[in-house]
Amino acid sequence: MDQDNGPQPLSDESCLSFPSTPTTERISRMGQSKEITAIEDGSENNDTCLNSEAICQAREELEKWQMNILKLEKEKSDLICKKLDAEEKRKQAANHLCQLNSEHDNYKDEFLKEAKSCQEMLQEKNQKYIKLKDQLVELENDLQRKQALCDSLCTKFRIKLKLPENNIKFIKSEQSVPVDQEGDEFLNVKCIYTILPKMSVVLQNGQTLITFEDEQVASRILKNANHQIDLQSEKIQVKAQSIPADTMQQFEIHLNISMKKIRVSDIPNNLPEQMRDKLEISFSKSSLGGGEVESIKYPASSGTAIITFVEKRVAQRIAERKQYPLVINGKTTCWLTVEPVMGSYLKKFQIFNGVSKRSVLLSDIKSTMEEEEMQDKLKIHFQKPSKNGGEVEDIKYVPKDKHLLVYFEEDSAEK
Repeated sequence: MDQDNGPQPLSDESCLSFPSTPTTERISRMGQSKEITAIEDGSENNDTCLNSEAICQAREELEKWQMNILKLEKEKSDLICKKLDAEEKRKQAANHLCQLNSEHDNYKDEFLKEAKSCQEMLQEKNQKYIKLKDQLVELENDLQRKQALCDSLCTKFRIKLKLPENNIKFIKSEQSVPVDQEGDEFLNVKCIYTILPKMSVVLQNGQTLITFEDEQVASRILKNANHQIDLQSEKIQVKAQSIPADTMQQFEIHLNISMKKIRVSDIPNNLPEQMRDKLEISFSKSSLGGGEVESIKYPASSGTAIITFVEKRVAQRIAERKQYPLVINGKTTCWLTVEPVMGSYLKKFQIFNGVSKRSVLLSDIKSTMEEEEMQDKLKIHFQKPSKNGGEVEDIKYVPKDKHLLVYFEEDSAEK
C-alpha cells in the first residue's frame, strides 16, 4: 500500500502559523523601531520562551497524531489483507461447496441405483426363500416318511446290544501252556456268541396255527385254500394260508476281554492334576485286590481311565468287585465303577426270510366254541387222510378278543 502521502515529522525549519498576538506584534515592531525600552525587551524575551514551549508541545502532539495515523494506516492495511484473504477463502469455500453438491448428486444417483438393485435382489431372495421354504416342507415330510420307514426297519432288524447275564463255563484249551510261558496271545479272553433268530408271528382272534409233522401234509392243505369244518353243532368255513415270511438276522458276536486292563469310571474331577497318582496308589493296594500298575490312561477331567496291571489275574479280581473305593485327602471315600475292557465286533452277519414249511395258518374262524374244544375239533379234522391231512404236531387257536405271539424254532438235524 502506498503510504508516501502520510504526515511527516516537523523539522526545525518548518513554518507554523499561529494567531496574531500583541507579543508577536511587538516582536515584529522590534526590528523596525529602535526606541523600545529595556522593560519591553525583557517582556519580549519571556514571550519568545512561551512560544517555543508551545511549539514543542504542538510538535509532540503532532508526532503523536502522526503515530496514531500510522497505526491506523497499518490496521487498515491489515484489514484489507484480511479482507482479501477472507474473499479468497470465500471463493475456495464456494468452489468446495459446488464440488460437494456435485458429489452429493453423484452419491444420490448411486444410492438410488443401489437401492433399486437391492430391492430387486431382495425380491429375488424372497422368491428363493419361498421356494426353499416349500422345499423344506417337502424335505421334512420326506424325512418323516423315511424316519418312519427307518423306525420300521430298525424294529425289524433290531439287535439287543446288552446280552443277558448268564453263567458261562470256560473250558481250558487242550493245548495249554504254563502261565510263565504264556505269550501275548494269552492276554485276552476270546468269546464267540452265535445269535440265532426265532421266527415269530402274531395270531389275531379267529386264527389258528397248525404245525404238521410232515411238510408234505402242510403243502397239500395249502393247495386247497378253503376248508369246511364240521363241528357237529354247525359247519364253518376256514381259509388256509402259509405263514407270512419274516425278515430275520443271524450273526456272531466276537468279544476280546483283556486280562490285564480294566475300565474305571465315575472318577471325580476335584483333583485333576493329582488324580493319576491317587488312582495308582489306590489300585496298587493288595488288600483291596489290586496289584502293581503298569500304566494309566486318564484324559484330564474325562471321568474315565484305563488301568493296565503287570499281572494278568489282577484285572479279573478287581472287575469282579464292580465297585472299587478311592480315598481322597485321607478322609473322603468315593466308589468307582470298574469293568473289564472288552473289544467287540460282528461277523457272519446274514439277513434272510424265515419260512415255516410245516405250519399252516387258518383264519376267518367264526364260532363261539371254547378254545380247547375248538382245537380238538380242528385237530381231528386235519388229521383225517380223507381231508388230505396228517399227523399234527401242535395246534393253537386264538378265541375272540385275544391275540398271541408265537415263536418258531429251527428244525433239528434229525428232521
